[in-house]
Amino acid sequence: MKNRIALVLIIVLALPLALFADGTKEKAVNPDVIQVQLIPSRDAAYLDAQRMPMQQMLEAQLKRKVNVTVATDYNALIEGMAAGQIHVGLLATTAYVMAADEGYAEAILKSTRYDVDDNGKLLKDKPLVSGYKAQLVAGVDSGIKSVKDLKGRKIAIASFTSTSGFVWPANLLADAGLDPEKDVTWLNVGGHDNAITAVFNGQADAAFTFKDARTLFEKEAFFPDLMKKVVLISNTSEIPNDTISVIPNLDAKLKEAIRMAFLNMIKDPNGLAIMRKIYNHEGYAPAKDSDYDLVRTYLKRQKQWKF
Repeated sequence: MKNRIALVLIIVLALPLALFADGTKEKAVNPDVIQVQLIPSRDAAYLDAQRMPMQQMLEAQLKRKVNVTVATDYNALIEGMAAGQIHVGLLATTAYVMAADEGYAEAILKSTRYDVDDNGKLLKDKPLVSGYKAQLVAGVDSGIKSVKDLKGRKIAIASFTSTSGFVWPANLLADAGLDPEKDVTWLNVGGHDNAITAVFNGQADAAFTFKDARTLFEKEAFFPDLMKKVVLISNTSEIPNDTISVIPNLDAKLKEAIRMAFLNMIKDPNGLAIMRKIYNHEGYAPAKDSDYDLVRTYLKRQKQWKF
């Protein structure tokens, strides 16, 4: 994984950034078709089924053609924005930091959601929050009672670049005296929902996901008693929410139009329903790059591990 990220950075560093070779400013991008891409934080087939309604609403807001696609993985979206092939990325926290620090992404909004209690209940009587926690869940009969009990166990994660699925958890293990590289086996299952089902089906002893990914299955008859069989062990500290990001050289008026399109869409009951299905978004708030500085600290520490 580390080699893959390094290769991505080598490729994109060779691409033109803010200036041309003669020192003139790069022309602002104002595409006829706005390319929007989603990260596969859930099962890609599920997200693919939701992208067309989102595309239609954005087209109605922006009065121009929009193409919404699902990235193959987190790094693919960063590559696409670096190459200018993707104009708008719904970037998870770590993916945003990786892209922003190389000059390929600018956050125009961050998501807000209902907070969640330890039983997976949405706190709808409380204000929306712009941060969330990762959680450690385990099989009810696994014998896992704390982070220290993870030594020698299999842990399911959504991705090695997932903030709540790996970056925060790996640092949590290190804080507990475990070696994230040697003391556990990480299973990259390609989605938070898949991480939960890996524990439910006995493929993994535990999983790290956003809190509370178990509620993704509330209406699924295929997973009876999931909340009883996949139990909460602990929470992490707060993580800043995911972003709506654009490439920095996108036309300034278009950036603002896109920002307003997402704000207007989330106010529309149909738009809210779409964004809830995709990423559980309930609203949007202004985003500052400095909101993500702790992520940078954790990523710097993580460089000592080889994944």
